Amino acid sequence: MRKQQQIWHNEHLEQTTLPTMANSEPASGVRLFVDWLSTNKIATTGKAVDIGCGKGRNSIYLAEVGYECWALDYIETAIFCAKKLAECKQVQDHIHFVHTAVDIPWQFENDFFDVAVDSFTSIDIETLHGRFICRDELYRTLKPGGYALICVVSCHDEWEQKLIASSPGSEPHSTYWPQNGKFQKNYDEAELRAFYSKFKIVHFQTIQKPAFKLGIDGIATNFLLILQKPTNQQSWLSQL
Repeated sequence: MRKQQQIWHNEHLEQTTLPTMANSEPASGVRLFVDWLSTNKIATTGKAVDIGCGKGRNSIYLAEVGYECWALDYIETAIFCAKKLAECKQVQDHIHFVHTAVDIPWQFENDFFDVAVDSFTSIDIETLHGRFICRDELYRTLKPGGYALICVVSCHDEWEQKLIASSPGSEPHSTYWPQNGKFQKNYDEAELRAFYSKFKIVHFQTIQKPAFKLGIDGIATNFLLILQKPTNQQSWLSQL
C-alpha cells in the first residue's frame, strides 16, 4: 500500500483530521453543480463518474437525482462503507463501485461519461504526473459537450497558508499535513485555469465558508469550477 493510500485508509477509520468524511449528505459543491445543470436545462441523467468517492455521499446523491454512477476509490474500507450506505438509501442498483487509483489509466472507453465530479480528490494526488493522468483521463472519458465539477482548495485558505509556510510540499502551494503526513496541492486562480485550459471553463467561483479542519475552527477558501469538454476535441487528442 502506498504511503498516501495508507494515510487515507487510517483517516477513513479514525476521521481525526477531517471529521466531515463521516457525513452522509452530499458536498455543497456537488449540490451546486446539480443545481447549475438543472438551471441551465441540462438533463441530470446519463453516466456520471465520482472521482475518489470516499464513503459514497456524492455518488449516492448523483444516483438519487437520476444518474448511473461509477464510484472510484482506492480505499477498500471507504468502498465497503459506501456500498452499505447505498443499500440503506436504496440506490445500490444505480452505482458501480470500482476499487482503483485515479492516477493511473482508467478502464473506461473514450467519451463514456456525461458528467464527472472531482470533489477535493485530485488535490491529494502526490505527484504532478499523477494529476496530469487524472486530468487527461477525465478529458478522454468525458463525452464531447459533457460537464465536470472540480473542487480544490485555494492557496489563500486559512489553514493552508500557514502550512505552506511551515510544512511545504515539493511543489508551489503544496503542503504535507504535520498531523498525518497527508499531501495536498493547493492552487491560485491563474494556476488552476492553466491546468484545466484544455476544457472550457463555464463557471468559476471562490467559496468561503466556516469549517473545522485539523482540530481548528476557521474559514475555508475553496475554488469551484464547472468545466465543459469541447465538442471539437480531435486537435488535442492527437497530441496524446
